[in-house]
Amino acid sequence: MITRHTRGKVTWIDLEAPTYDELSEIVQEFNIDSRVEEEIITPTPYPLTLTSAGYSYLILHFPVTDPGGGTQDQEVDFIVGKDFLITARYEVIESIHTLARVFEAEELVGTEADTDIATILELILRRLYGAIREEMEDVAHHLDRIERDIFSGKERATVRTISETARVLLRFETILERHEEPLDTLLDVLASPEFFGKSFGGNAARIRAEHDHVSTLVSSYRAVARELRITNDSLLTASQNDIVRTLTMMAFFLAPPTLLASLFGMNVVSLPFAEHPHAFWIVLCLIFAITGTFFLLFRIKKWL
Repeated sequence: MITRHTRGKVTWIDLEAPTYDELSEIVQEFNIDSRVEEEIITPTPYPLTLTSAGYSYLILHFPVTDPGGGTQDQEVDFIVGKDFLITARYEVIESIHTLARVFEAEELVGTEADTDIATILELILRRLYGAIREEMEDVAHHLDRIERDIFSGKERATVRTISETARVLLRFETILERHEEPLDTLLDVLASPEFFGKSFGGNAARIRAEHDHVSTLVSSYRAVARELRITNDSLLTASQNDIVRTLTMMAFFLAPPTLLASLFGMNVVSLPFAEHPHAFWIVLCLIFAITGTFFLLFRIKKWL
């Protein structure tokens, strides 16, 4: 689908899941190299920047969380000329879709104002990075819930949750790091005299600031997830140590009765108290005495 927005002398073409014929039409209209057409029509697994006479081509991937708890990449292709901008995508990307609806509404009521390609490009990129920032706000709430669960005795239940959240943050961080070189290359090219010149400096600074802000946000939340995992592991270890200590104490307390029962159960002559009328109670008192001695010893050693 081709959506065309015109502001004065500049045009923004938004291609959403374009057919081969639609893409060929736009490529011929704006005299785009066939190699760029091939890059657009097929998914590209990595960011890329190409510069040609009259336009610059950029491929970026933007991460989003999916309902299953993982992440997926949304590829956006940009072709930036002096008086035109082409964006291509093969799925609905809400931030671009919303901006396109805003442009359409302004065109319908006749309130559209003249603008330039640099401003439109900045709007799109800042909205794309803004969408990641909104994703991070959801992650922040999720981390808060994890922290509450950790300190409310749900350490075991949160192990998987922390791992899934950390995996999402790692994916976001990795993708944003891969933006740096191609994005900087594009912004430097657009700031050259052959494109927009020094006037693009402000736009470039705001785009870089938006990217850097989101990258810092993702890194900070990943650090929080890392600390929560360490805390959760420590609490799990402490809980397991308590269980081992309890089992050890039980073994020590059960050892004297077991030993005495074995000794007095032997079928030998001259067994102590064998003929005594109160032998059972004597043995029982011995068991309690030895067990009590162990108990007092553990209390003195502060093992209990």
